Amino acid sequence: MSVDNFDSDGTGSQPSIIYAFDGGDEIRELSRSGYGEAGPSPGDVLERESTRSNPTERLPELELPGSRGLKEDDCGEEIPVFACNQCGKPKYLGRCCASPVCERDWPAAVKKKAIRLSGKLDALRRKVYASYDGQKNVDFNHVVASLPDFLVDSQNPMERAYLVLKTLLEENWQIEGFGAIYHPYRIKKEYRKDQYEHDGAEGNGDMTWSDVLSSEDPLEYVKYSPHFHLFFPAVRKSFDYLVAEAVANQSGWVFHRITQGNDSNISVENLEDLVHQVTYAFSHAGVNEWSADRAELTSVMKGKLHNMSVSDEIHAECLSHFCEAAPNLLGTQFADLDEATCDAEIAGGHTNRNQRPVKSEDESDETSSESPSAQKSGGVEESERSVKDDKCDEESEISSTDSSVNSSESSETDLTSIPDRDTQTSSTETSGSTPQQTPTESTPDGGKGASDSTPESPFVDRRVQCEGELVPIREAAELLDDSEWCAKAPHVSGLRTAVKEWSRRTNGEDHLRWVRAGQNRSPAVIQLY
Repeated sequence: MSVDNFDSDGTGSQPSIIYAFDGGDEIRELSRSGYGEAGPSPGDVLERESTRSNPTERLPELELPGSRGLKEDDCGEEIPVFACNQCGKPKYLGRCCASPVCERDWPAAVKKKAIRLSGKLDALRRKVYASYDGQKNVDFNHVVASLPDFLVDSQNPMERAYLVLKTLLEENWQIEGFGAIYHPYRIKKEYRKDQYEHDGAEGNGDMTWSDVLSSEDPLEYVKYSPHFHLFFPAVRKSFDYLVAEAVANQSGWVFHRITQGNDSNISVENLEDLVHQVTYAFSHAGVNEWSADRAELTSVMKGKLHNMSVSDEIHAECLSHFCEAAPNLLGTQFADLDEATCDAEIAGGHTNRNQRPVKSEDESDETSSESPSAQKSGGVEESERSVKDDKCDEESEISSTDSSVNSSESSETDLTSIPDRDTQTSSTETSGSTPQQTPTESTPDGGKGASDSTPESPFVDRRVQCEGELVPIREAAELLDDSEWCAKAPHVSGLRTAVKEWSRRTNGEDHLRWVRAGQNRSPAVIQLY
């Protein structure tokens, strides 16, 4: 069979792949065909002394997420996007480019990739489980594959690497589909924190990826060491370490399965853990600009995984787990918008059944005012990240900040609490014909006045949280044509101002992808989805 390293367009099946490593001294031919024929079978790896191809192209050194500052001039610029259909309070959000190179918006790129990959992996796991009629346990697996000095004769070495990985996984472990996330770098040992997650490598420093990404020059602390994080479902204990050792000896590729600990054989516990691990892997993936119109985090889905469909229920579950992981891993706190309602404080009296009284400062939950800027964990410091929107796409999208909430409130009608009418009843009404007395006046018998003998009625705060439905500003604008609604809505003036601003900024067209607005929260960084 031919050993030419065909540079095809990827639409055909290459009979074999030639690659080299160790500076080109070691040459391998990976067979991808040959069933029922004399000679090597698919997955067989042959050592070669020479090749007619010229394997000199290595895997690319790419940028890290958030490496270029703000990608667009208007990233984070606030615009009214939502409003309450009950009280009219507008919600201001920030524009978001969702580019992985933007220092403000790169977590939005991670969100899109992580949710999609996790959902499809869960769908494939269910499919594999069903194929065994539920007779075998099928688990998620996280495996790191590396051959740092991988060389090929191709203008697209990444695609060659993906084909090598696909062939080795299919033929040696019967993996039906997998997702691969490309990392061009590892943290240098002198800076790396001990027991770092990548292969459990030891280090002599105290830096994690959160420290690297938040530094002024991340590349100072990393070295070129390309590897892939692979995620796939497989029958429990089917990923044999003896097979991995044999594959490494033959092909040069090292497959290291990540586990929960030294004494644990569990790689990924459940869907929640999968979303957390996938999110972490994307947080420092290489960023490519191979498509003409956008940059993206470098990853691929191979085999049956790409064609998996994800149910709305699983998508929502992945989304929820991602929001839990984001504060620690991305330095961004996400708000759950699906169940969000208007947080405006309005006068009590005419309330709907969902409204609840506003708590005083003493009654409020002390955790509600805690800022994540004081928190540090496995991710970037939250105070260092601007607000972003999780549903941003390549065109333009949006996110919310506490400051945006303040700006919207400044344009709204200023509401004050309305005291209970009972507190305004005079002492004349409560004591019959007896004249009202001041605190300094005395009664004929020498006693103190009635106002001293009876304590004053306390001031009662009758404000409630509106909790109306938040709708796109385009829909809220139609409410302004309803005179009856306008007469009842306390924030109608602020809504009129917001609608004018929205029309001016968008020419009245809903050409941006809007998201459902979220609850007002205290953290310094809030990411909406």
